[in-house]
Order: sequence, then structure tokens, then C-alpha cells
Amino acid sequence: MTKEIPEYMYPKNDFIFKRLFGYEGNEDITKHLVSNIIGEKIKTLEFKNPYLLRETKDDKEEILDIKALLNNNIQCDIEIQVGNKHDVEKRILNSWAKMYRQSIGKSKRYKNMKRTIVIFITMFDIDNLKELEQYKTKWLILEEKLKIKLTDVFEVDIIELSKAKKQLSKGTFIERKDIKDWVTFLINPKELEVSKMEEMSEEVRKAYELWQSLNLNEEERDRAEQRFLELASTEDAMEYERNLARKQGLKEGRMEGRTEGRAEGRAEGRAEGKIEGIAEGIKEGEAKKQKEIAKKLLEMEVEIDKIIESTGLTKEEIESL
Repeated sequence: MTKEIPEYMYPKNDFIFKRLFGYEGNEDITKHLVSNIIGEKIKTLEFKNPYLLRETKDDKEEILDIKALLNNNIQCDIEIQVGNKHDVEKRILNSWAKMYRQSIGKSKRYKNMKRTIVIFITMFDIDNLKELEQYKTKWLILEEKLKIKLTDVFEVDIIELSKAKKQLSKGTFIERKDIKDWVTFLINPKELEVSKMEEMSEEVRKAYELWQSLNLNEEERDRAEQRFLELASTEDAMEYERNLARKQGLKEGRMEGRTEGRAEGRAEGRAEGKIEGIAEGIKEGEAKKQKEIAKKLLEMEVEIDKIIESTGLTKEEIESL
């Protein structure tokens, strides 16, 4: 019986994405995917080391999702990103620039620098592209008015699956079947109709079958789940820290407030205590004085009713004297 496939096994998890499109033996499905995205026939594809060398001692180490060499002379970086860090444009350009600079090699000859393509797949709308309806855009270096290409070494292909998903749900997604199948697969392979597998390309069908086999492998599932949790914790880390800081601030504010409140309360209490003490002292002094007067009046054999009227004491208080 086939296990229910959890969301962390979807290709949007970069572990699963790399397991499908970045492993030796899977070059044919990666070639087919890249060909459909960049609109060029890919004859050869070779996976390369995804680590980009540090250019300075303070440089940040960077690991690409998938780095490949196409048709023997084209560098290609294929990335998938779930969370919007609101700086993806800068990340894309940084990855492209590093790859392009390092392609000069030991010869240090500019003519040896390779055409470099970045394919950036997102599960969200990129901030600067939210006004565009197109889910797929290609970016080149062009002259502003004449639209003439300066060079063909630069290319960035952006796929916003969030937009494609909306179009698919509305029935407004207009693309060739191969592209539609790949987009559906990347969003949620479970949406592909198994009954129509015969109509799919061999590469999409192979990717689907490989994806299912990964789900049946406990080790692959465990690694995918671990990576999914890492991604979730990374995306939530800053928000968590902000919330934690807010809570800590509230906690410290409450503590300071309580401390200040207690201090003010003690001060007010002391002040009120003094006032009450003085009032009680005066009252006690007056009562004592009235009792002394009552004693003298009793000694003078003045009637109790008159003593009550003169001192304000009760009959019981006077009789106790």
C-alpha cells in the first residue's frame, strides 16, 4: 500500500528538489526541465560541484542547489526557494556574479569566461514583480531604448510558482503540455493525473516515478523531513527572535513597572500611614483627654447624662471609669 505523501516530500523542499534534479543518473530529466524553462535545446548536461569558492577571507560561503554545465560551455545554477526573504534579486545577482567571475579559471583570460544562466524558482511572488501577471520572466542585459542585447553571457529565468498555481486553479494557465506538467509537478506532484501518464513526456513520467520511490524510502523521508524542519526554523527564526524580544521587553517592562509600582506604593503607603497615625494619635489623645475630663466630672458628682453631653463618651465608657 502506497504511503500518504506529506508536504515535506514535495519538490519545493530543496532536499527533494536536488534529489530529483541534481543527482547523477537523472541528467535526462534535468535537461528536459531546463530546456523547457530557457527555451533552448540542451544536448549535454553535467553536474558540477555546487560550492562557490570564497573570494576573500571574509566572504560568505555559498552552496548552490544545483550547478550544471550545459552543452559543454554554459554554466547553469538552478535554485528553488520557499520563503520570501525580500532580497531575492540581490541573491540572484550575487550568485550569477560569483559564478561568472570564477569561470575565468586559472588562465585569467576573459575569453574563457562562460555564459552563465540562473534559473530561480520561487513559491512566492517576488516583491518587485508583484504587478506582473506572468509567472515566468527572462532577464537579459539590453539597451534601454533600442532593446539591443549587450551580451549573451547574462541570463536570469525566474519562475514564480505562486502565480502559476493561481492560473492553474482558474484555468487560465496557457502553456505547452510539457511545461504545464513540469509546473504542476513542481507545485504538487499529486495533482498529476496518474491515469494520463501515457500522455506525459518520458522525462516527467520518470521524475514522477522517482519521486514516488523517494517517498517509499524511510531514509529519504527522514532526511527530507529534517531538511523541511530546518527550512521552517530558518524562515521563522527572525520572526521568532522579534517575538521573543517583544515578549522579553514586555516582561522587563512589567518587572520594572512592578518594581516602580511597589516603590511608589511603599512611599504612598508610608505617607498615608503617617497621616493615619497622626489622625489616630490625635483621636486617641482626644479620647484620653475626654476620659480625664469625665473622671473629674464624676469626682464632682456631675450627672452622667451631662458628662455624656460634655465629653461625647458613651455611658459604658463613663461607668468603666
